[in-house]
Amino acid sequence: MSLLSNKYDISMWQGSTFGMTVQVLDSNNVSQNISSDSLRMQIRSTYDAANAEETLTTSNGEITITDGANGTFHIELSAPRTANLDVDLSTLVSVKLSETSSVKIPRQNYVYDLELITANNVTKILYGTVYVFGEVTR
Repeated sequence: MSLLSNKYDISMWQGSTFGMTVQVLDSNNVSQNISSDSLRMQIRSTYDAANAEETLTTSNGEITITDGANGTFHIELSAPRTANLDVDLSTLVSVKLSETSSVKIPRQNYVYDLELITANNVTKILYGTVYVFGEVTR
């Protein structure tokens, strides 16, 4: 990923631990040292929503810099936290289970962005839609 904003949509299952690892690259695909930086991410129901549904940061431990010299970090949202993301049960979308079968599952759409905070700048590095698929097993 470049330090320029990149659209990347995320899918997660309500009630399941969500995690993803990201590496920050510059426009020449060279990893950026983020060892002394921090990151923050918010998930909201809409761009203009007054309150965030979830806030993940390096300071609250939900974003962990795993290899700062090579620009790598990990985002993790626990199963209890994804369980708290509401899903509109009247909205059904088709989810492919295998090559030959699919099922209709409720899904809720949220928006997010992820920012890198350095000593001098705040840079949006990812943004997009978070698709939360409904949970059956509780």
